[in-house]
Order: sequence, then structure tokens, then C-alpha cells
Amino acid sequence: MEHQPIKKLIVLAGPTAVGKTSFAIQVAKYFNTEIISCDSRQIYKELNIGVARPNENELSEVKHHFIATQSIFDPYDAGIYSQEVNQLLRKLFEIHDVVVMTGGTGLYIKAATEGLDILPPKNEQLRQQLNFILETEGLQALQAIVDSLDIDQSKTDLSNPQRIIRAIEIKQGVTEGQKPLDTSFFTPSYYFLNRGRQELYTRINQRVDQMLKDGFEAEAKSLLPYRKLNALNTVGYKDFFSFFDGEISKDIAIEKMKQHTRNYAKRQLTWFRNQGSYREISTDVELFLNIMKLG
Repeated sequence: MEHQPIKKLIVLAGPTAVGKTSFAIQVAKYFNTEIISCDSRQIYKELNIGVARPNENELSEVKHHFIATQSIFDPYDAGIYSQEVNQLLRKLFEIHDVVVMTGGTGLYIKAATEGLDILPPKNEQLRQQLNFILETEGLQALQAIVDSLDIDQSKTDLSNPQRIIRAIEIKQGVTEGQKPLDTSFFTPSYYFLNRGRQELYTRINQRVDQMLKDGFEAEAKSLLPYRKLNALNTVGYKDFFSFFDGEISKDIAIEKMKQHTRNYAKRQLTWFRNQGSYREISTDVELFLNIMKLG
């Protein structure tokens, strides 16, 4: 019988505006532990109001990680996140039996708890060399490289030179120090919070109204010069950029922000439902903690 790690990662996911932050704080307090954020936008220092970052009071109640730790100018993705979370979890599990992860970015959760397929970035220099070999020595020369690198030929179309070149790139990326993520030292349990659709949509609309009262327009305007950055390819900011460009009125920008946030919440719910490993729960914390007590 396999020994299961006793360290537990409680993943509390769900759509935007469902109430994850307050729920996760109460759960973390119960277990006297810390929270790892899995939100691909709250991680940026420059994004605050428009991404509903936890406020100072919330952050002071429980120690949070991966909130406002990166700059929008830094390259960052799910692969980097997964490695950094893995390192942090090893430290946290030295002092805690339970850690809470919360947020709505499904891909980041998947990366941190399961690892991602290792796909190194395209190596242009290597690609040029391999294309030169293809042109001068032919397909058989590339196939010989596949043999020498011990690449799994059952997963590579050896009649397709571009597939061979990519397989060699990937193999080189792995051998240059990228290792698959080791998640064997903890057991994740996955939950996603949900509410009735109309209740959720009302909360989304109210949140957008509150963002505007809190100064979202000024925040968006300050970020307009950086609109081409990937971090700003984000609901709300994009809508207000169109308003600043004079393409739409402010009222339409607000309505679009609400509509696009509702659409985003719907896509999030579809993701969590389709993963197969998530259990849907209500926002009743006491009920959830009773479930935890029962094991």
C-alpha cells in the first residue's frame, strides 16, 4: 500500500466575485495556516482596484503569498508560477500540515498542483542549425539526431521535419535543467465556490460599481501607456482603454466591463466543472469546515 503524504493543500477556486477571499481567510484561520494566491492578475503590483486585490485588512488577517509580487514589466507565466509555488510549499509544509490556495486562474492551479508539460521556448539558433542540416544532409540526418538523443519516437512523426525539429528543441530544453514538477510531498483537494447565477451576476455588477467609486478609472488611465503588455490584456482595463480612445462612451465601457466580467465568470465555472477533480461547494464556511472535520 502506497504511503500518502499527510500534508494537505486545500484549493478553494471559483469565479470572480463569488467570495473566495473572505472564505479562504476563514478557512486559513481555522487551520492556523497561510494562503497562496492563484490569480494571474493579482500577482502584479501595478494592478489593484481592477483585479479586486485583497485589501490591507484582509492581507493582515492571514499571511498571503503571490499578491503584488511581480511587475507588469517582468515576464511571468504559469510555468514560473508552478516552480515558485513548489519551492514555497516545501517551506510552508515544514511548519504547517495544511496550506490554503485560493484564486480563479485554473491554469495556475493546475500548473502548481500537477505540473505542466515541459515545452521550452523555441530556440532560434538551434532551429537554424537543424534547418541547415535538413537542407544540406536531408531528413535522415535529423532522424539520426532523434536516435542519438533517445527521443520517444512513438510520439514523433519522423516523416515530418518540423515535428522532428520541435521534438529536438523540447528534448534539449529538458536536458538543460528543466525538471518535471515533484508534487508527491502533498495531497491537493479541490473545491470551487459557487452561487446562484443571478446572485453571482448581481455581485459582479456591484463589484464593478464599487471599483469605479474606489478610483478604477484613474488606475486604468495610469496604465494606458502600457496597454500592449500581456498583463493588461485583462477584463475592465481593455474596456476603459476603448473609452480613453474615444471609441465608446464611459457608460458603454462600464456596461461592457460588467458584461465581460460575467462572461469571464461563466468561463471560469466551465473550466472548474470540466476538470473532474473539483467538488462544487456553497459559500457556507461552517458547512465546509464540518466537511473537513469529517475527513
